[in-house]
Amino acid sequence: MTDNRPPWAKRLQSERETRGWSKAEMARQLMRAAGLEFGDVDSLARQIRSWEKGVNRPRDWRPHYATAFGIPENELITEPPLGNADADADRRHLLASLALLGVDTASRTEPLEPIRQALNRAIPGGLHGHLVQDWEETAFEHGHAFLTTPPHELLPDLAADLVSLLTSIRTISEGATRDDLCGPAGKLAALMAMTVSTLGERRHARDWWKTARHAADASRDQDLQVWVRGYEAMNSLYSGRPLSVVLRLADQAIAIGGRAPGAAALEAMASRAQALAMMDRQQEADEALHALADHWERLPAAAPDDRLATGAWPETALQHTIAFTTTHTGAFDRAAQAQDAAAALYPPQMRRQRAQIELLRATSLVRAGDVAAGVEHAGRTIQALAAVQRTTTIQRGARMVLEAVPDADLTTPAVRDYRDAFALPAPEEE
Repeated sequence: MTDNRPPWAKRLQSERETRGWSKAEMARQLMRAAGLEFGDVDSLARQIRSWEKGVNRPRDWRPHYATAFGIPENELITEPPLGNADADADRRHLLASLALLGVDTASRTEPLEPIRQALNRAIPGGLHGHLVQDWEETAFEHGHAFLTTPPHELLPDLAADLVSLLTSIRTISEGATRDDLCGPAGKLAALMAMTVSTLGERRHARDWWKTARHAADASRDQDLQVWVRGYEAMNSLYSGRPLSVVLRLADQAIAIGGRAPGAAALEAMASRAQALAMMDRQQEADEALHALADHWERLPAAAPDDRLATGAWPETALQHTIAFTTTHTGAFDRAAQAQDAAAALYPPQMRRQRAQIELLRATSLVRAGDVAAGVEHAGRTIQALAAVQRTTTIQRGARMVLEAVPDADLTTPAVRDYRDAFALPAPEEE
């Protein structure tokens, strides 16, 4: 016969029987845990019978069950965040959303999940003891994947993990573990914002950035709060949002970081330097770049694929920022040096980042007066990049080359061919 009781009811009975306690003895143990010397054992035993049938939850007795069994309260008996009907409907909606993204929600491995969770509970420390660390590791891996994986391939896996994380948060009704899970939630939400942005979904990206900020603030992790806003600022720059918005987000992040910010503040500082350069505020951009380099020098070295780690900011990021900023301030010799340095440091698998550097090189050539060489170099760069890797960030770099072309040269064959080959709008059409 199928046992349809909720998991917590089965757990209460299993833990009691494992200890060899009758319901009456369970009642005595609960009263002892509550500090009660006298009580109606028979009446409480009847309630225990009801609880183990799953009729209702032992709400007032939850902490005493935890004491009697020596098991954390939130692991033993979880409270549903919604009514059962609402929770089921919500779960069906989430699974349907994943199915639309191409995630197989009826996988043959699904029956294995209860077994894995049971094993987790049996391990000393239980599931919750490792939960935050496990999700931080997952967020870290997605950060690495974002740098090399085509965004349309990353999106389903990222969405599936967000649904799993949501389930983890919902099964923990209170306490430090739930608050700590807001950290990886904020990181994953930010990565989702970046991913949908690179796919051209700017409105969705803005919404995901808001969620990422809220989760980061809820985590009370200052580095994460700074990191999320810094990367939102950079993402806003490349997605064409107003430069005043980019500066506001960057300045907010830097202010949150305070006087002694760590590596998390560097993306905000980089966004600020690049935005100022695009606003033709050359002296301020140079000062921002100097402050960035000075701060970077005091931090430990990091690998290129740690770019999206909260506590790291590699030299590739520094040289990329210098290349972008000096390309737009007109310091072309310094820009060329930074472009060469970044190109030498980026590993081959980071194709989009290498292409961005070459598009900056093309922009420098155009701004320095060699329009034909610049658009030719940009065209070769984009052509060499697989179509699935031509994200909106790459498209933005391609448009920057065109925006640097003087009006008098916009109708030359080389420029027309470049614009037509990649369906780029003329500058006046932006």
